[in-house]
Amino acid sequence: MSTRACAACLRRSALIGFLGGRLAAVLGGRDHRLGGVLGLSEEDLVAAVAGPRTGEARAFLSEFEPDAARQALGRLGQGAVCRHTGSYPRSLLALADPPPVIYFTGGAGALADLLAGPVATLVGTRTPSRYALEVAHELGRTLGLAGVTVVSGLALGVDAAVHRGALAGGGHPLAVLAGGADVPYPKTNRALYDRMVRRGSVVSELPPGQRPLRWSFPARNRIMAGLASLTVVVEATESSGTLITAEFAAQLGRDVGAVPGQVTSRRAAGSNRLLREGAAVIRSAQDALDELFGVGTEQRFGRGEGVWGPGDAPPAGRLPGPATAGDCAPDPEDAGADDFTSPPDLSTDDPGRQRPSSRDDELGLDPSSDASSTSSRGRYGRRDRPRGGAFARAGSGDARSTRADGTRHPPGVRGLRPHAGGRSPVSPILGPPTPPLASP
Repeated sequence: MSTRACAACLRRSALIGFLGGRLAAVLGGRDHRLGGVLGLSEEDLVAAVAGPRTGEARAFLSEFEPDAARQALGRLGQGAVCRHTGSYPRSLLALADPPPVIYFTGGAGALADLLAGPVATLVGTRTPSRYALEVAHELGRTLGLAGVTVVSGLALGVDAAVHRGALAGGGHPLAVLAGGADVPYPKTNRALYDRMVRRGSVVSELPPGQRPLRWSFPARNRIMAGLASLTVVVEATESSGTLITAEFAAQLGRDVGAVPGQVTSRRAAGSNRLLREGAAVIRSAQDALDELFGVGTEQRFGRGEGVWGPGDAPPAGRLPGPATAGDCAPDPEDAGADDFTSPPDLSTDDPGRQRPSSRDDELGLDPSSDASSTSSRGRYGRRDRPRGGAFARAGSGDARSTRADGTRHPPGVRGLRPHAGGRSPVSPILGPPTPPLASP
């Protein structure tokens, strides 16, 4: 197993793990009180957080052995990359404060392959409706079949359904954990975790053996948003932590979508609000593919090497099995909840379904007319949104898609810019960015 992390980054990551309990006690949960604490220098972090363990923390830093840490990773079959290495996920560098180290299962080459193509993050509540579970499973299955790397958090509910769907579609999904990459959480998803290790990858910013804590869940959400060019909220309440992932994606200028939910259901109140504020409507995997590749991909989809259409036979060895009721069954405690009575039609291979070449064609609007509101109703970059929308994004010709030196931002990673309402792109979890580190 390859460990391409420098000693300084390994030590920094180990210190955060060592102080994890104190961070939980001092900072609490997901209410943005983390501020800039994780962006402090090692000495300032110890002074601010360690409290009665200050002496222990300083001794830990002075006695830290990077070679021993690398050997421990090798015994666990894990790898590690830091920001000084070329194999570090480049999309995470757009974060205000990217993790110093990413720990992962599988080889570094396999991780790079997963992130080399299109990546979509799918998230949602831990207590979803039956409708949301069915949608999550089918979205994961069809995107996995299409060759998209599907990212989620391995949590109960929507996350687990997404992972199971991607595996059923022959995909190679990626899970981001709030604890160490060797600590399946929750324990009830241990069998799913094992399948993820074999078929995809599990990653974390915390060293092996670390248990998840309240503050580490929103911290991992920024990684899920940072890895993907599209984040989709399948179902979320108004107070769901899932919305933190959408907020991070907004700050990064990445695409955000949401699945329409029952308007009378509190379980979908948060995701429905995202739609009201301008997030893309994701009715099917085809809508997600349109957001990733552009409208009208159904006609073009699957004609390139390594990518196949939903109606095509996948390559040998990656033939997905049919979705079963067990794959998307709700938790027993959710029985009788406010679910839809019938699942949505998420198929994209119906020969009778002719998808319009654009959203305006779908509504029968003339793109050159003022009535063509969908051309100006977007969010996050492909279409301009009317003023006031919380999910407004710069269009492809917008000056905010251009760097200060006049060069363009690469597609899908447009750099940080203020969120609607004038707020700064500084991370609410990690605070202002830290100065660049010198290469060792």
